[in-house]
Amino acid sequence: MKSSILILFLMLLIGLFFSSTSHAESDENITQEKIAHIREHCVENQASLNRLRQADAFLRTDRGNLYRTISDKLMVPLNQRLASNSLDGGNLIGLAADFTEEYDRFYGAYVDYASSLTELLSIDCSRQPVTFYSTLLKTRAYRQQVAESNQKLKSLIRQYGEEFVRFKTAYSKANQ
Repeated sequence: MKSSILILFLMLLIGLFFSSTSHAESDENITQEKIAHIREHCVENQASLNRLRQADAFLRTDRGNLYRTISDKLMVPLNQRLASNSLDGGNLIGLAADFTEEYDRFYGAYVDYASSLTELLSIDCSRQPVTFYSTLLKTRAYRQQVAESNQKLKSLIRQYGEEFVRFKTAYSKANQ
């Protein structure tokens, strides 16, 4: 919980530093005021980004391990057991396949995000504020992809649980 609050706070700080124009702004539209602001707050921005990278790495590892455990220790064994007992678990198998596919997207999006964040941190924002800002926008977009994929994974877990309850109820009624 504290990690989530810290990440939210750090992203809010970063957003505040660059909030005077749209996220879709390209580096060609960056104003002189924004360039001056980036240069003026370069050290704080870099420190915030370093903290964000540390927190995100921990959360991605933690969340990634949780998702792998759910798949490898719950979904796959249950689906194998259903198949070996010739039970119709088609919906569960489909949801597990969707989950695996989304996990691969989550992992890929995180790799892109981490690479972009590393690139961002390597830029001297006081000397290259336009490049820094452009890379920041790209990094934000990758981070958004990670967040969207995370939400999809959580939704698939919920759907799988609901489908399991339906399957179990139908199986219990059929075998009474």
